[in-house]
Amino acid sequence: MNRGIYPPLAGAITLEHRLEVLSHNIGNVHTTGFKKDKPVFATILGQTSGPSVAGIDLFPTMDGLPPDRSQGALFQTGEPLDVGLEGNGFLVAQTPDGLRYYRGGKLYRNANGNLVAHTGDPLLGKKGAITLPPGDVVIGADGTLRVNNQVVDKLRVDTIADGQETVKVGNLFWTVPDQVVADKQTTVHQGMLEQSNVNPALDMVELIKVTREYEQMQKAIKAMDELAAQAIQAGRVQG
Repeated sequence: MNRGIYPPLAGAITLEHRLEVLSHNIGNVHTTGFKKDKPVFATILGQTSGPSVAGIDLFPTMDGLPPDRSQGALFQTGEPLDVGLEGNGFLVAQTPDGLRYYRGGKLYRNANGNLVAHTGDPLLGKKGAITLPPGDVVIGADGTLRVNNQVVDKLRVDTIADGQETVKVGNLFWTVPDQVVADKQTTVHQGMLEQSNVNPALDMVELIKVTREYEQMQKAIKAMDELAAQAIQAGRVQG
């Protein structure tokens, strides 16, 4: 087997992962509160029977897929139950799989008066699941919920403590870290939503660039394959 084929093959696989991530990000450019993924790459040393030649046994690999939690732009909707978060905080939803952080901001009042996320999962306040009586809802910058000028509850907004990790579950839910910390810096904007933090222009340029690199890797793999075939053919003729 021609060992030279392994580096471009590993490179092509890595670029394929990048293309998948970029396509997923661009596909969610209009998803409210979506945070794009940023793949992290590294190199690994392949196991060989001989010494490495000019780094030929170093292969690229995807080392992680952390989300980019940078703020998305806020836009006005005028809907009284829409909330755009400005800051690092997360709303908290009670899902069948446990508590989940939520940045979507598109909230609804279901038939029972519960305040729910787009999935129908209840949003939590300081008192637990939030139930809104009939009437006009006003949401303060600190998340305080008033209906007909009466305080009903306050949106639970958490932040991620230093050293704690959370990962995305789907496009808009996030796992809750072990250490929960109430957020005091995030501003809640009623009647607004947070746009995806995907920059379509920059990400499209990156998509085109990676596509070209992927094509170059395919050509390198094909060249190595043809070289190996020629070597085998030459060996047969000499034999």
